[in-house]
Amino acid sequence: MADKTAAKKTETAEPTQCECARYDAIPADLTEADLESGDFEILTTGCTATTKRQFAPGHDAKLKSALIRWGALGLDIRRNEGGVATSASPAKHASRYAFARMVTAGVKRAQDKAADKARRAQERAAKKAAPKQPKKVTAKVGRATFTGHMDGDHFVYEVKGKERRTLKFQAV
Repeated sequence: MADKTAAKKTETAEPTQCECARYDAIPADLTEADLESGDFEILTTGCTATTKRQFAPGHDAKLKSALIRWGALGLDIRRNEGGVATSASPAKHASRYAFARMVTAGVKRAQDKAADKARRAQERAAKKAAPKQPKKVTAKVGRATFTGHMDGDHFVYEVKGKERRTLKFQAV
């Protein structure tokens, strides 16, 4: 019985703009001068579909992924309803739909991933900037075996606290 009433509702409903087309995102750090000049990029879902339902087929997923992506980038997300744009967080906008918890988790996961990536890049930069320790090499000089490092063609080692260099050695 419910299927018949749902079918009747969609048959009599007028086609409207898909829900995902109502959302857009702009940089969060815009000044009033930037807003007036229009010198910024507005990100949209790119939807132009009309439907008798809330979403065109698959467009709920399209909106969900856009909210996650925009939230992770820290953009100001707006919902346009009759010429009035309402700004809110991705979680607040998604609270109208069944996928709200997925948006919240996705934004958190994306932010954690970005923070982890920045941390790894910082560690790599610190590792590059740190002075390199010479690689330990064991070599035979005369009858004795010493541990030291290579400096060009020279084998550098210590004997009784003094540094020695030689070209005549055999790697062990």
